[in-house]
Amino acid sequence: MKPALLDWLQCPVCGSDLKAEVRGQEGTEIIDGRLACSGCSVSYPILNGIPRFVEDDAYVDNFSFEWNVHRTTQLDSVNGRTDSEDRLRQALGRPLQELNATLVLDVGCGTGRFAEIALRHGATVVGIDLSLAVEAAYTNTGRHPNMHIVQADVFKLPLKREIFDVIYSLGVLHHTPDCRKAFDQLPRHLKPGGRLLITVYMLANRVYIASSNIWRRLTTRLPKRVLYAFCHVAAPLYYIYKVPGLYHLGMAVFPINMDPDWRWRVLDTFDTYSPRYQSYHTHPEVFAWFEDAGLRNIRVLGPAVTVTAEKQR
Repeated sequence: MKPALLDWLQCPVCGSDLKAEVRGQEGTEIIDGRLACSGCSVSYPILNGIPRFVEDDAYVDNFSFEWNVHRTTQLDSVNGRTDSEDRLRQALGRPLQELNATLVLDVGCGTGRFAEIALRHGATVVGIDLSLAVEAAYTNTGRHPNMHIVQADVFKLPLKREIFDVIYSLGVLHHTPDCRKAFDQLPRHLKPGGRLLITVYMLANRVYIASSNIWRRLTTRLPKRVLYAFCHVAAPLYYIYKVPGLYHLGMAVFPINMDPDWRWRVLDTFDTYSPRYQSYHTHPEVFAWFEDAGLRNIRVLGPAVTVTAEKQR
């Protein structure tokens, strides 16, 4: 943890400032210690360089597993693809160069796939995640001078209000117990004139959704390693589904991810069948969330349900 992070943190219980008590340090990076609240008796540990505002990874243990197994699979800097950069640019709806010199909140940062793109374009990023994916994110990006990683719950964000220029959450909020409520936590942390963008699953292919939800009644109860092994066994179905005339039948019986890359295919199939919570939404529904939050210049973009807007100055 870098001392600069204290400027943006507050106690999620009472809203008071936090003070760092350092037990271990590497240069300016606080590796071990705690954050003590100046207004109440609560304190929060700093472990392995990450401040922890949750006691465990709650309902997202599947993400703790998958992102530490696939720590670098989705990093553009490692895989030679541009998926993360393209997706962030598309969701932002404007050139990524506009992130330069901004303070960005990455909600559900995972392994840091989007954070590394924002950092590359000159942003200072605060990445939060409920899961132990923060460990992978810290390994991947945590030593960058402008990267700050926090393990926290979106429903109890330990962040001051109206401080971020950009807040994004891409493919995350639909894995919370209440997607709308999770969204409602975000606008208060956005500066006037700041930009908020989210992507959530789209309620579209009802056959795919119905089939995967039937399977999820079983798969969400399996031990994570058993399910992960099963996703490896299922991955070759890709070649069968590529046979002309078999795709729609196969996806109706047992949907899998159809990425040509084996690791991505296994990862995204696991990502379909492992989360405890998984909701689907429509463009008008999410558009209304932004309207109800008082945001302006609302734009609906793709892929999935991607919506971006600005906070009134």
